[in-house]
Amino acid sequence: MANLVYKRVSTDQQSTARQNLVLHEAGIEDPVAFEETPGTSSRLHPLQRPKFRELLTYARPGDTVHISEMFRLVRGTGHILDVLDSSTATRSHCASTTAHSPRRTSPPATRAPESCCPP
Repeated sequence: MANLVYKRVSTDQQSTARQNLVLHEAGIEDPVAFEETPGTSSRLHPLQRPKFRELLTYARPGDTVHISEMFRLVRGTGHILDVLDSSTATRSHCASTTAHSPRRTSPPATRAPESCCPP
């Protein structure tokens, strides 16, 4: 079972350093990374983004897809549902890891609730 990581930045002036830090702090071991070319539009539906499509093709039953923050992949509920449908079809799991914030009172979630990502 592999840990698959999806990364995206909006411009070539940005880096994935923060995403890498968040995923590292979450303890993601031996990740297989799929990183979009800088500038890949957030306006594209997630299932139309080249590296995310590649990730879905690569995913096997039991793999976990990790994203540092959901906004790196989706822009609304419809996108979330489409991504969950795709992960259900590949029998992989979804996980969004959130960075620690001074306003947080509990540790970040490292796995989506089982009810939203059926095995």
